[in-house]
Amino acid sequence: MINLVVGGCSFTYNNEFTWAGPIKNKHNATINVGSCAAGNSYIARSVIHELDKHKDVALICQWSGIHRQSYYIDNSHPLYNDFKASQGHWPDWAGDYHAPETEAVANENFWIKTGGNNIAHSGSSSLIHDQFVKPYAKYFYSHEQALVETFENILRVQYYCEAKNIKYLMFWWKKELDNYRLEKYSKTLYNKINLNNWLPNLGDWCVEHTNLLQQDLDKGYHPTPDQHNKYAENVIIPAIDKFGLLNEQSKN
Repeated sequence: MINLVVGGCSFTYNNEFTWAGPIKNKHNATINVGSCAAGNSYIARSVIHELDKHKDVALICQWSGIHRQSYYIDNSHPLYNDFKASQGHWPDWAGDYHAPETEAVANENFWIKTGGNNIAHSGSSSLIHDQFVKPYAKYFYSHEQALVETFENILRVQYYCEAKNIKYLMFWWKKELDNYRLEKYSKTLYNKINLNNWLPNLGDWCVEHTNLLQQDLDKGYHPTPDQHNKYAENVIIPAIDKFGLLNEQSKN
């Protein structure tokens, strides 16, 4: 049987509330490594780590906002004890893709995720926003660099799948790239992405085909479980069949 890995941010995390649920109901060997507040570097790491554990496997990967970052935290970090103080509250800004079912801050080391609807929006804890997001936005962030890093992460997953002969599908959380102009560095990378394997983005499909309002999506609201279900039934499941994602590979 093919193991189907699905990854992404909170638009994918939790089978009970997202498009991943109907996929799991239809194909029980579905493994959801989606993580709340995840950026594209965390998503790439999490799906590659999970794919590498299986012989017969396929992937559906949802990509998030280009502004999001993730940072490795261990006991040498000056804020380590501040983060550990959240233990017991299961903060969604912490993650450990090696042990996704655990409370990340209870582990010896973990990752923090900045989240947010855009670079100015606080999408995690005030500690992360003040100590990580604000300095990053002030001194390091640019649209072009964020696009470059995002496309590098997408290509990392694409190249991994192609090298391992793993079938895959990808889509954006919402209409991400329309917000930015691709310059020479990002455009070069974008042109290497295999767009034949991409599906309509989740959020804007729901705006067009359900009662989700564009203004709510723009504010950072998520599609409802019913809207996720409609996306799964009308977009994801037909694409799984069309691309033969769950067809057994022929063995020589």
